[in-house]
Amino acid sequence: MSITSIRALLRSAVSLARTKPLRFTNLKDIKLRPPIPPTVENFQVSPDHPLWQFFPEGNQTTNAIREQDDLDHDSREWTSAELRQKSFEDLHRLWYIILKERNILAREVRLAESIGMRDVKQFNNIDYKLIKSLRRIKQVLLERHIAFERSQASPSVQEEKNEYLEEFSERYLNAEGKEIEEMDEKLDRLQYAFFGIEPTMDIETLQDDIDVNFIKGMEYSSNLKAQKYNKLNPESELELPLRGPMEELPFLLFDVEDAVQQVKELRESGQSRELYKIETIPFLSKAIKSHLEGQE
Repeated sequence: MSITSIRALLRSAVSLARTKPLRFTNLKDIKLRPPIPPTVENFQVSPDHPLWQFFPEGNQTTNAIREQDDLDHDSREWTSAELRQKSFEDLHRLWYIILKERNILAREVRLAESIGMRDVKQFNNIDYKLIKSLRRIKQVLLERHIAFERSQASPSVQEEKNEYLEEFSERYLNAEGKEIEEMDEKLDRLQYAFFGIEPTMDIETLQDDIDVNFIKGMEYSSNLKAQKYNKLNPESELELPLRGPMEELPFLLFDVEDAVQQVKELRESGQSRELYKIETIPFLSKAIKSHLEGQE
């Protein structure tokens, strides 16, 4: 700020200070409204407000804190044996149901403590049961994760998996006529079963879907499709194997003929290259996201 602007600011401040103070005339004619006492009726809350989730009956709740008799004292925590029989989806759903109930109890306990209610033992007892259920859900999920890792690390499992993939490759390449379409459908199912590649990818879950297993599956299926194309079109002169994710991705996103054309264009333009490991996942995420956004 320059000196000139500072001086102008000071002069304006002085001139404003010299103005006469505000005065009201005819005070007897001024009518004041009576004060509005603060009551619940003065506030309107949307029945769909998310904070209703912190109340046991949602927007139908009539009391801020439940009475002791309204609590479910006869309930018990879930046992590990019961939880082991549940699917992943059921465990996920159950986890958030329990978490919601814990939030409701926590709100009631905090409110009770703030207004001087000391007897919150029954609320805490129910919360303790819920905590035990959550811990057992985590334990069951940990057991499944450990079992999965051991099965994947087992040499016999890997050998069986590799044998099946080799057998499937042979059947896929030798398919003729109507069998070709049937084997294409089986390849889509195999991609999902073995490598977790969804038939229809979603932008929302893309970051979680692309991992090392995804890359292996893309390599397997893309090269298999390219080999089948070469077998059906001997004049294509498509050199195999494909050179990494940059050439494999088109076979995942497009028809085989379009994918082959894109690979040839990449090679002719000199843009095709093998990616470093650190580049692969970011490249796939960006390319697949761009493709999905273009379809919307």
